[in-house]
Amino acid sequence: RVCEMSVLFIHSDKIILSDIPWGLLELGMDVEIYDKNITIQSNIQEEEKMLSQHLEKKKYEFVISHNYSPTISNACKTQGVIYVSWIFDSPLMELYEKSAYNSNNYIFVFDKAQYERMKKRGLQHLYHLPLAANVSRASTIAVEEEDVKKYSCDISFIGGLYRDNSYNLDIHRFSSSIKEYLDKIIMENAFQWGKASSIFGSVTKEIFKDMSETLYLYYPLSEAPEYTVEVLYIVRKIAEIERICILNALALNHHVCLYTGSSCENLENVIVHPPVSYDGEAPKIFHLSKINLNITLHSIETGIPQRVFDIMSVGGFVMSNYQEELAERFVPDVEIVSKSGYVTLKDVNFDALAVVTSSGEVGIGGAGVYSALKVQTDSGDVSVSHKENPTELQLDVTTDSDDITMQ
Repeated sequence: RVCEMSVLFIHSDKIILSDIPWGLLELGMDVEIYDKNITIQSNIQEEEKMLSQHLEKKKYEFVISHNYSPTISNACKTQGVIYVSWIFDSPLMELYEKSAYNSNNYIFVFDKAQYERMKKRGLQHLYHLPLAANVSRASTIAVEEEDVKKYSCDISFIGGLYRDNSYNLDIHRFSSSIKEYLDKIIMENAFQWGKASSIFGSVTKEIFKDMSETLYLYYPLSEAPEYTVEVLYIVRKIAEIERICILNALALNHHVCLYTGSSCENLENVIVHPPVSYDGEAPKIFHLSKINLNITLHSIETGIPQRVFDIMSVGGFVMSNYQEELAERFVPDVEIVSKSGYVTLKDVNFDALAVVTSSGEVGIGGAGVYSALKVQTDSGDVSVSHKENPTELQLDVTTDSDDITMQ
C-alpha cells in the first residue's frame, strides 16, 4: 500500500468508468470524484474555468482521468497541479494539441509504437503502460442459470462493424485516382497485423492535399493531419471489411454471436444481438462464450486492446489477431491464441473449451477437428476452406456504394 494521497479523478464525456478510482482506493489513496464530466475532444473555456476554481479550494497530489483532456491539462497547469492521463485510444487526437506539451502532464500510452512516435515529438513526461482490467470488480460478477441460457455461445464478438466510416460516406466525392490510391492501401493492409503493415505514413501530403480540396475535413492532428485520413478513412474501412468477413466465415460452421449497435445487413448466419452494458452484461458474455474474438483496429499498432484484458479478467478464452505486445505479455497458444495475417480455427474441440473453474483456471484441449478458416488478401480474395466445403468469397472494396460485395 502507498502512503495516503489526496487525488481528484475526473470522468470524461466519452468514458464513464470507475476502475481507476477503484484501483487508487485499493492502494490506500483518498480519491475524490469530480462532480462534472469534462469534454475530451476540445478545450471548453467554461469547463476549464470551473475546474480551475475547484482546484483552488483543495490541494491534490494529482488529478487523473481516462484519456487525455486539454481542458483538464490547462486547468491543472494554471493551478500548478500534476495531471495524469491513461490513454485508451490509439492514436488519441488530443495528444497532438499544444497543451500536450504542458510540463505538468504525465501521459501513459498503451501502444508501444505510439509511445515511440510521440517520444520523438518531445513530450516531457511520456510513458508506456499497457491497459488493465479491474479483477476485483470482475470477481463480483454473479452468473445465474438464466445467464447461462441467454449468453452461452461457441464464438462471440462484442464491438462495432464501423459501417458508418468516412470512406463509405465520402468516397464517391473523390477522383478515381484518389479512390484507387486508398483502395490499394486498404487491400494491402486488410487481415495483416503488426508494425510491418502499419497504415501510418501511407497517405502522402499530395493525396491529403487533393482530398482536402475536395471536401471540408476536420484536422485535429495539426502536426500530422494525414493521420486524420488514415484513421477515419482507412483504418475504419479495414475494420468493417475484416470484421464482416471473419464473422461470416466463422458463422458458416459455428454458432457465432455478435453484440453491436452497427448496421448488420451484410452478415450471414451470424446471430446479432443489441449492444450490451460494459460492466453488467459484457463480463457474463465473456465468461460464457467458449471463444471470444478480438479483432484489433489497425490504428493500434503493437498494443493490447482493452477488450483482451476484460475477457481474461472473468476467465474468458481469447482468440485474437497478432499484436506484438500480446506475445510479450502472454504465452502464445497457452494463455492466448493469436494469428498474424490470417485467422484459424483448426483442431479445436469446442466441448473441451472449459469455462472458469473454481480455481480460476481456463482449460483448452481435446482432438476434435473443426473447420479451418484462412483469410488471404494478396489478390483481394478471402478464401475460406471448410471440411468438404471449400468456398470463395470475392471481396469488392472499390465500389462507389457503401456495400461490400460477397459472392
